[in-house]
Amino acid sequence: MQPTNPLDVTEIPLSKTKMTLALAGSALFVAAGVWFVSNPYQFHRNHILIMAIGIAAIVVFGVVALYIVNKLFDTQAGFVIDNDGFTDNSSMLSVGFVPWEDVLGLNVVDVNRQKIIVVVVNDADGYIRRQPNALSRRIASLNNRMYGSPVAVSANSLRISFDELYKLIQEKRPNL
Repeated sequence: MQPTNPLDVTEIPLSKTKMTLALAGSALFVAAGVWFVSNPYQFHRNHILIMAIGIAAIVVFGVVALYIVNKLFDTQAGFVIDNDGFTDNSSMLSVGFVPWEDVLGLNVVDVNRQKIIVVVVNDADGYIRRQPNALSRRIASLNNRMYGSPVAVSANSLRISFDELYKLIQEKRPNL
């Protein structure tokens, strides 16, 4: 394999603006969770359920908020594409470098009004094993079952629109 010409490399930076907005949203959900836990009797429903929802919101969105804070200081590009493949560094489930030889196709899915590029790969289990912890591997495995691949790329934290990102990938590999 020949080295990639630096002119053939496209780097998409992380969007600090998008991530700051996501951090604000996460903080609001954590605050709502704290309110649910501290005031469960203000609701006319099952108080234990209200507390459980509050705890879940604090844990889930607290982890997301910590991840976003960490990403705000990340100086690496969020997405890099070249003649050899692409490197995704944009989300908690990013798998890193994916060579074009591993890519069988692309699918676009809409999850809660967010478009995601599902990258169908020939060794899904290998990409699931790349995840750094059991929870990430479990989520990647669920993505594989639900969408046909554990590899998914979103423009949510990138300084590019979804349509521009999809077009960029298609221009680099029109046969997908």
